[in-house]
Amino acid sequence: MHRILTIVLLALFGLAWAQKRGEMPAAQDPRQPRASQHAAAPAATPPAASNAPSASVELGGGVPVITLHGLCPDDKASDPKTCATTVTKDQFDDVLSAVSLGGQAFSPGAIRNVADNYVQNMVLADAALKNGVDKDPRIQELLRLVRLRTLADAYRRILEEKYRTPPPEEIEKYYRDNITRFEAVRAERLMIPKFNPRSPKDESGEFQKKAAVVAAEIRERAAKGEPLDRLQNDAFLKLGINPPSILPEPGIRRRGSFAPEIEKDIFALKPGEVSKIGNESGGFVVYRMIDKPTYTVEQVKGEIVRDIYQKKMEASIKGVLESVKAEFNDQYFAPPPAPRPLPVPGKAPVSGTSAHRAQSSHSVKAPAAVNKPAVPQATPAPK
Repeated sequence: MHRILTIVLLALFGLAWAQKRGEMPAAQDPRQPRASQHAAAPAATPPAASNAPSASVELGGGVPVITLHGLCPDDKASDPKTCATTVTKDQFDDVLSAVSLGGQAFSPGAIRNVADNYVQNMVLADAALKNGVDKDPRIQELLRLVRLRTLADAYRRILEEKYRTPPPEEIEKYYRDNITRFEAVRAERLMIPKFNPRSPKDESGEFQKKAAVVAAEIRERAAKGEPLDRLQNDAFLKLGINPPSILPEPGIRRRGSFAPEIEKDIFALKPGEVSKIGNESGGFVVYRMIDKPTYTVEQVKGEIVRDIYQKKMEASIKGVLESVKAEFNDQYFAPPPAPRPLPVPGKAPVSGTSAHRAQSSHSVKAPAAVNKPAVPQATPAPK
């Protein structure tokens, strides 16, 4: 039993070390034979000599891939000078599969790093067992805690795998139910500065008052159809400022990118209509609608997948956490801090103890944030 737990822990440590060295690729089968992985690797200058198996060699599952001479099996009191412990291909593949619950794969270099650390730690762990280290109550408690954390991480990874790829019909339904989120506008923008660049510290506020009057006049002229580039020049000249050489090209903007007080007004416009005057940080703005495109489901598929994934992960984790109510003795523990939200995928983790105790219930250990699924950004222009 100790040897089994030790193997799992050492494999995890070896994996972490390999990841730290940056040798974990984006996509490969972790159970693929090392010979095949070498065959798939980029071409490189061949070394003068190599003990690696040929790309055409397919090792059987029972073939030893690691042999530890001098490390005796648990069930044999053999002479350390003659005994050996072997790890077969199938056994080592099982180790790789166990530590890749998140779906990551291994390059040949990463596999060797895991194996090297696995061997070193197996030898040291064997020495620890022979010296009774596992009998120490502190070590026994540490092993229990590591088991709890490993199970919790495995559960999160299973949920992540379950929710990271929603079916097409769910994506389509989410798109239809939230169609307004994917609406955009293409509008010309006219900006009238409310601060004099020659005298930014206008304590009297006279320039801003004048700019507000000019903005009202310009807005009325825009509503009658005058070109915004000409109105922009006129506004700057009325304020005694050199006008910009060109009016910025209109871009496509989605909901949430406008000041809240004018966004609803802008999205309600018809082509050719102008908005009311908006008060932004740099000045007064007026928008003239060109058109209102809507992103297609394919263009925002990555965004939808992320949203569905995050919502399901949050709901699942929250549901499990809130199924248990934990009470803390405040004579022992420090008072809880202010309430904080539950952790969700892609966001910084928070202390579950703090978050739930502040809500006076369900104060169990909150999980660390999980990774987002690898999905593309929704960048194409809408049609």
